[in-house]
Amino acid sequence: MFKSKVMIAATAAAVMTSVFGGVSEAQSSSGEPDTGPYYEITITNTTEGQYLTPPNWAAHNRSVDVFQPGHPASPGVEAVAERGEVPVLAAELAEAVDAAGNGVSGVADAEAGPIEPGDSRTFTFSTDERYLSVVSMIICTNDGFGGVDTVWLPSVEGNTRTYDLRDWDAGTELNTERRRDIVPAPFCSTPRGATGGTGADQPDIDGFGTIFAHPTINGFGDMPANFDWERGSVGTVSVTRIDTPESYSVTVENLTEGQYFTPLNFAAHSSAADVWSLGEAPSPGVYAVAELGDVPTLAAELNAAIDQQGLGLSGVAAADEGPIPPGESRDFSFVTDARRLSIVSMVICTNDGFAGLDSAWLPSSDGASRTFYLSAYDAGTELNTELRDDIVPAPFCSTPAGAPGGTGEDQPEIDGFNRINFHPTLQGTGDLPDSFDWQGPVLKVTVTNNS
Repeated sequence: MFKSKVMIAATAAAVMTSVFGGVSEAQSSSGEPDTGPYYEITITNTTEGQYLTPPNWAAHNRSVDVFQPGHPASPGVEAVAERGEVPVLAAELAEAVDAAGNGVSGVADAEAGPIEPGDSRTFTFSTDERYLSVVSMIICTNDGFGGVDTVWLPSVEGNTRTYDLRDWDAGTELNTERRRDIVPAPFCSTPRGATGGTGADQPDIDGFGTIFAHPTINGFGDMPANFDWERGSVGTVSVTRIDTPESYSVTVENLTEGQYFTPLNFAAHSSAADVWSLGEAPSPGVYAVAELGDVPTLAAELNAAIDQQGLGLSGVAAADEGPIPPGESRDFSFVTDARRLSIVSMVICTNDGFAGLDSAWLPSSDGASRTFYLSAYDAGTELNTELRDDIVPAPFCSTPAGAPGGTGEDQPEIDGFNRINFHPTLQGTGDLPDSFDWQGPVLKVTVTNNS
């Protein structure tokens, strides 16, 4: 049954007189087309003699239950389990995911017909939802079905989850195990080739009204022994996340009046990665950028992290254009199937300042944009002397008199507390000019999904 949060109205099509005739894929989703992660589903029939109807499936949120043991079957589940009416449940699931506000549903490759013993059915879909449900009639039974209800979809690209396609009894008919009481399909004929059966409801053999674990075939009707299966499962449902890469364009604007910024180190990655974190010690790569302007060291570190994680990409944005001057912008683009973005760029005319973005969500739909305002952070690796002699020897950090001093080396005599924190801006304690100071965010980053 479905939870009361999502009321199901019976919108069944005309009653079918065969298991799958007239069924279309009929995938549906609510609102805008779904642009979430992609999933590949493989449903395998592990029985020796049973056939399964083309699977009805739905990807949905937690408010939807397609069926629940101990509760009555919904009209759609009853229609599949008792008569093989795939379109009835398809309509019910489409309405359910729409009422829940999101989701997608369909029938897996309906035109291919039932899944034969030992065979599989594979299909794909895209969704931002987190749960999957599947229902498929165990055809040569009175009211049996294979099902999984509200199981997790994998959250990381490349990961696979495998579930048993459990055997359930809809509780709508008694298990007579007689050919005349099941659907009139040729794959349920007896060894003698008899072809009887019915696709209509039979109130004279009504069951107890609630879903329970199927007792399998017990041999007291005219069904052959090979229609039986090992209790507990009639198949498997294997779910793999197969995200497709998306294209992003990025514009980075320097909001300060006098500071320069190194070319951006960036990484697109999964939620498991943290390039840097407030209150934590900086990595060697972040330290190298923040204190020395050493972009290649962080680039190598990010590449190694991405390779180990197996998802995403990293790089240095518009490196050939050099540092970003005050008031100017840099544009770059990338293609990735990762979902988060991190950025590090040295605030050059400081001891160990950097602008940073850590694990921000990339926009998920085509044409959507997200804008981030980056604060300045202190890597904590040097004290903020604000002396020209202690910062990188760059011409854009010279004093008004044009003195070119400074150092690109580590200076242990002014080591800091080795913890990342917000940068206190410039306090005027050294010989850096006031124009190097800033208020508020130092970089504006706009990311657009161009897929």
